[in-house]
Amino acid sequence: MEFRPDGTWVDWAIGRGDAPEARPAGRWDPTGRITRDPGGEQGSGQIVTAEPDRLEIRWQD
Repeated sequence: MEFRPDGTWVDWAIGRGDAPEARPAGRWDPTGRITRDPGGEQGSGQIVTAEPDRLEIRWQD
C-alpha cells in the first residue's frame, strides 16, 4: 500500500512476471480512516497500528 499526499492510496499487487502493479484503491485522511473506491471492493477501514515494518488495518463492510 502506498499512501499519497493528495489523500489517495494505491494497492501494489503482483502483476505480470511478478512485477508490482499499482491499482488505485481509494482515499485516506489524517485520522487514519480509509475508504475503498466504489469501482473496487466497497468498505472502509481504520488504521490500528502503523510502524515502519507493519501496517494493521481493521476493515469493515
